Amino acid sequence: MEEYQSIWDKVVREMKLSMSEQSYEMTLATTKQAYKRENKIYVAVTNEHERFMLDKFYFQDISKTLDEISGESLELKFVTPDYIEKQQKKYSLVEADPNIHNYYRGNLNATYTFDRYVAGKSNRLAYMLALQVADRPAEVANPFYIFGGVGLGKTHLMQAVGNQMLDNNPNVKLLYCTSEKFVDDYRIATMKKDFDDFKKKYREVDVLLIDDIQFLAKKEQTQEEFFNTFNDLYNDNKQIIITSDRPASELKDMMDRLTSRFEWGMQADIQTPDIQTRMDIMRRKLTGENIDPDDFPEEVLEFIATKFHSNVRTLEGALKRLIFFATINNSEFSIELANDALRQLIKEEKRTSRVDVKNIIKETAEHYGVSALDIMSKKRKKEIALARQVAMYLMRELTESSYPKIGDSFGGRDHTTVMHSCKKVERQMKENIELATSVKTLKKMFI
Repeated sequence: MEEYQSIWDKVVREMKLSMSEQSYEMTLATTKQAYKRENKIYVAVTNEHERFMLDKFYFQDISKTLDEISGESLELKFVTPDYIEKQQKKYSLVEADPNIHNYYRGNLNATYTFDRYVAGKSNRLAYMLALQVADRPAEVANPFYIFGGVGLGKTHLMQAVGNQMLDNNPNVKLLYCTSEKFVDDYRIATMKKDFDDFKKKYREVDVLLIDDIQFLAKKEQTQEEFFNTFNDLYNDNKQIIITSDRPASELKDMMDRLTSRFEWGMQADIQTPDIQTRMDIMRRKLTGENIDPDDFPEEVLEFIATKFHSNVRTLEGALKRLIFFATINNSEFSIELANDALRQLIKEEKRTSRVDVKNIIKETAEHYGVSALDIMSKKRKKEIALARQVAMYLMRELTESSYPKIGDSFGGRDHTTVMHSCKKVERQMKENIELATSVKTLKKMFI
């Protein structure tokens, strides 16, 4: 059995950054040896309570972090001393446990399925296309390009397609990876001057899922390699699915011939869910936590949904924190408990919500001594035009908004006008210290 202690130590350090000190001390801080055999990693904990807490509240986040750090797709199992002793007596610790839940299939998260994905107005087109792509790969939309802000469910939907394809055909050769992983693999192949394994990995598949393609920006050689990979797969009628934080036409520092290929198939965006969809998402999450949604107070769900609206990840994190808080305090769910448990998260959400177009225009107008109406108008006076361009730039930098969306927010201006304004401010900031200082001062108001 191979010891995996050094990798597990890195996982623990990484997870500690996103956990409260109390939660960390009660769970991960107590984990001991980590061992790996084949595609399974076993981590020893002190007792059954610690195992329960880790499995219930942190399993998916830890599994994801483990895969990222190890560069592998591993089945994770927390085990107690009693478990180890029984398994060693009965048979080897690393033999298959018939009761272990199959959280991962290949390098996909098996919990990312269509039946766990909540569809609503904000994601209906993407959801319907994903269903069709899963059943008819390389026929409906190739490539299938999904874009939207952080934490809105792009990865879940992409992997749901992959999991459905594997259900339909277990023999399909499917690869999911992030663009950062693609970059790392290409870098290693370049260092070794051996691209055989690299090409075999990425080009001899039936389906390629690439997450967060925007991170290929400014990496010209890697973009060239992805261009060649894309062409090989597309010409062989293999399905390609891509996610990004923006439409293909708005990707920065990306080869035109590559972004144009992303537009060959179908693009679908995922927007911020409305309050009803947010409540439905939490009901689905409760079911996954073995809590009957009918037994959970409706007013508490509504309270959380009204407080957290920036993205699904934040929403689910708030609900998970409330469940954890109620569990350790043996308390009933209530608005009072939610307010107490989520106070810090609510404060952070309020700070994030300040970054909207109205606030950006208001603060920028005051900074430059013009009115918000001036910025929204067609006036071209030098100081008004500058304030308008800076406000557009700030909205682009501080929010997930696309150029067309910014244009709509500024009185229906064309997206090319917005793009020109943003690039002009970005360029002039490098030459004009006063402008750079002004933009930095305005940014601090929202960060």
